[in-house]
Amino acid sequence: MPTLLVTKKMSPELAARVQASVAGKRALPGARVAPRTRSLLRIVAFSTIVACGAWFALSLQRFKRDTASQRAALLAQVQDVAADVQPEELRTPTALHAWLLRLSGSYPEDLVADEMRLPGGFEATLARPTVYVRGPLANFDSMSTLQESAQNSFVDAFVLCLNKPPKERKEKLLRAKARAALFADSDDMKRTAHVARLHDAFLGLPFLAPDWQDRVAQASSQEEIAKLKKRFDRAPLDAAKRALRAKLLLVVMDEPGDKSAPAELDGERPHAVRVGLVDLSTQKLLLRLRRQVDPSWISAAGRAEFAVGIDSCALAMDVHAATRKEPAPDAGP
Repeated sequence: MPTLLVTKKMSPELAARVQASVAGKRALPGARVAPRTRSLLRIVAFSTIVACGAWFALSLQRFKRDTASQRAALLAQVQDVAADVQPEELRTPTALHAWLLRLSGSYPEDLVADEMRLPGGFEATLARPTVYVRGPLANFDSMSTLQESAQNSFVDAFVLCLNKPPKERKEKLLRAKARAALFADSDDMKRTAHVARLHDAFLGLPFLAPDWQDRVAQASSQEEIAKLKKRFDRAPLDAAKRALRAKLLLVVMDEPGDKSAPAELDGERPHAVRVGLVDLSTQKLLLRLRRQVDPSWISAAGRAEFAVGIDSCALAMDVHAATRKEPAPDAGP
């Protein structure tokens, strides 16, 4: 029904409402939508919701599947690396610490086992797989300070000269050994390839223990698995195994230096040094020596550059000299 209340200036929606009011009908907001169209829209909306839900469920399922696959792959890798590690090998650092505590206590007297004095006996013993550590005497009384010394301890001029000593105790020859010891890939240092750092055992041990496998098995996110894998891949696992399976423990303990004497540029000054060698297979102490090192005999140029290395090589020659002495005769009845 036409009405004067509706003008051309009104919006279509307002005009429809006024017209409906005059006619006694209720006007729907906006344009009218046919029932069939409304049903189609409802179906489309419902289908969209269902499709989104299905996509989310599939994505979540795929994510969980990928996470489980990555976790299983890392766990298999960890188990494969640790498969040949024996329980007693995991206890090696604790067993070594017990020996180090013993050797760092009060010093009784020098000791060289008789088999070390036999012709070729010392050299044959040194050729066995060995784990090595050197540090201040005070650092061997606790596991935390032992780890600190192990971290700062490398296969050095002492180890090199112990395994391949110079022909004569001359500064020129000792200095050449000290220089060679600075380069792990030098021809001389290849003679020490059987010597592992104790630090490698400390670094690799956590990744070889059952607790690490449990940690991987319980990882719940791809981010966590990625972090665990990165740490595992960076660990020196082969070197750790060599250290844990060593047959000998070689240790050098530096006693406090003479503070009244000036220190060289590398910190070397007169001080006593303890050397220990233990057969880990038989738990027998093969060698215990205490010697004095003093860089004052070295030329000024040599002291400035290689004081510690030259003293270390000279110390190794002292050890060789000690093993060449005849064993004490057996006591009579």
